[in-house]
Amino acid sequence: MVYVRVTGRALINVHTANAEGAVGNYIALSKMFVARRSGSGYEVSEEPVISGNMVKHWHAIATVETLKSWGYGALCDECKRHVMFRSVLGRMAGCKDEFEYLQKCAIEDMHGFLDVATNIRRESIVKFSFMIPIEELRAEYGSVTHNRVVTTPEGNVPSREEARQRYGVEEAMTVMKREHASGVYGFLCSMDLAFVGVSLANPDKKLPLSDRKIRAKAAIAAMADLLSGRFGAAQSRASPIIKVTELICVASRRPIPNAVHGFYRDYAEETASIVKVALDQGLAKLDEVRVAVLGEKPITAFKERGIKVEEVKAAPEAIAKIMEVSDKWL
Repeated sequence: MVYVRVTGRALINVHTANAEGAVGNYIALSKMFVARRSGSGYEVSEEPVISGNMVKHWHAIATVETLKSWGYGALCDECKRHVMFRSVLGRMAGCKDEFEYLQKCAIEDMHGFLDVATNIRRESIVKFSFMIPIEELRAEYGSVTHNRVVTTPEGNVPSREEARQRYGVEEAMTVMKREHASGVYGFLCSMDLAFVGVSLANPDKKLPLSDRKIRAKAAIAAMADLLSGRFGAAQSRASPIIKVTELICVASRRPIPNAVHGFYRDYAEETASIVKVALDQGLAKLDEVRVAVLGEKPITAFKERGIKVEEVKAAPEAIAKIMEVSDKWL
C-alpha cells in the first residue's frame, strides 16, 4: 500500500493557463476570490487561478504518455487520444461493472469515471486542488495584444474583399487581447495509490500486482511532467514559465492525512506537524514513511520536528525518490 502527498510552491511567470473563453476579441483569465490572513484579520481579493480540473487533466495526459512510452497497453481509445470525458466503455466495450473498466483503462482506474450509459462510476484516487497565488503575495495580470494574419496560398496578404470571399473574415489581419498572469502559486496533490487496480465497489477484485505497480509509478512520474510547466491552455504560445521553489513529497505505506496547501505561509510547518503526529500516534511507522523536500523552509520545518528527510536540488529528484518506494510498498 502506498499513499502519496505532494505540496509546495512554484514561481510562474506570464502564464495564461486557465481562461474562460472570449468576449469579443478579449480572452480573460479564470479568476476566483481568495481569502488571506492579514494583520487586521482577513481580507478577500480576486485572483487569477488555475483550476484543479485543468491540472488533473494534464496529469492524466502525462500519465497516458508515460504508460505508452513504457509499452503499457491497457488504455481506452479515448484516453490514448487525450479525450478525457465521461467514459464510453460501457457502450463501446460492453463493460458491465467497475472492475471491467479498470481492466480496460488505467486512466479510468486512477482518475475515476462516470459512464452515463450504464450509470457506473468510480471515485478518482488522484486528487488536485486549485493552484492559487500564495498567502503573502498577490498575483498580477494584464492583457497582451496579438495579431492573426490571413494569407493566400501564395503567401500574400489578401484585400478585405478577397479575405471576405475566400476566408469568411472581414479583415486580413485580426487583433485579439489575452490576459496573462505572474505570481508565486501554491499547489496540492493527493494520490491514494493503494487503491490502484482495486475495485472500490468490491475490494476483493484486484488487477495483477505487476499492472498495479506500473500504473502507480506512471501516476507519480507524471507529477514531474506537471511541475516542469506542461499544463494549462495556450502552451504553444504561452507555456508557463515555471520554477518550483519549494516542494514536499511524502510517501507512506499507511493512510495519512492530506498535506497542507502551499498557499498558506505556514504550510511547511503544518505539514511537518501532520507527519510527526502520524508517527507519534502510530498511524504510520518511521520505516514506512519517506519524505523528499526541496527548499530551505520545508527542510527546516521537518528537521525542527526531528523527522528525517531527503534533501533534493530539483523537483524531479523528489518525484524519483517517491517512485522508488511505490514498487516496494504496493
